[in-house]
Amino acid sequence: MDRCKRAVALLLFLLLLLPSGYALANEEEPDTPRVDNGIDSVAAGDIKAEGIVESVKSIADPDLCRQIEDTYKAAKKLARRSSFKGYCGAYVANQLVALGINTSRLSANGNRTYDIYRNMDHTTGGYSVTAYGAKEYSLLEALSAIIAKDPSAGNILVGFEKSTSKAGKKYGHVLFIHGIRNGNIYFSDSCARTIDRVKYQEGEPIVCSLDSFLSQYAACKLDGVVHFQKEESVPLVKSVQPSITEETVAVSSENLVALG
Repeated sequence: MDRCKRAVALLLFLLLLLPSGYALANEEEPDTPRVDNGIDSVAAGDIKAEGIVESVKSIADPDLCRQIEDTYKAAKKLARRSSFKGYCGAYVANQLVALGINTSRLSANGNRTYDIYRNMDHTTGGYSVTAYGAKEYSLLEALSAIIAKDPSAGNILVGFEKSTSKAGKKYGHVLFIHGIRNGNIYFSDSCARTIDRVKYQEGEPIVCSLDSFLSQYAACKLDGVVHFQKEESVPLVKSVQPSITEETVAVSSENLVALG
């Protein structure tokens, strides 16, 4: 009799477990974009992004993360926007003004932003300009050259002639690196982006290794890299920059998620 009771109890226990096991075995993949990290494509929803982001911040340079957050807020205020919705040229242009690199906004599409700066000596904010064109440098070579001069370099603009989305193939892409610390890249982007299985929202501080950064944008065609460096002895220049405004990109932010 005791044996029968134990058998019934075991059967009931197994029945309780069955729905859970079945659900796990047949769970649908998360409805999130996949990102090719150069090694393997993984579902962005496999890991809870918020917890990972906080853990990254806990070991990252807090001053740089705070700078990115503050610059994003200031850029939105300057642009009178609640969101940049993938308009990378506007986001970078307003970041440069917010940081004092430029005294006025110079905005263009991603594939034209590098051309604004490549022949400049200095910005109107008194920063020297060093350009690394795609004809002479790969993205790795350009960043390596900058790091070789200053391992803790910052204020780096990266322009792509083309990226992978429909809009990116036409308008390119541009982003701004706030700093490099211990081989990690600190930046943000004008749209949601998934790196190392972590999804970052527009303007959120992104901290990743150089390898992860290069993998994220490996499919993009580089236009060039610009390094801005503050020179206290250089007076502010009132007018050395062309007047360029951003062209309208008639696409939704959803279509810009896969820019890189």
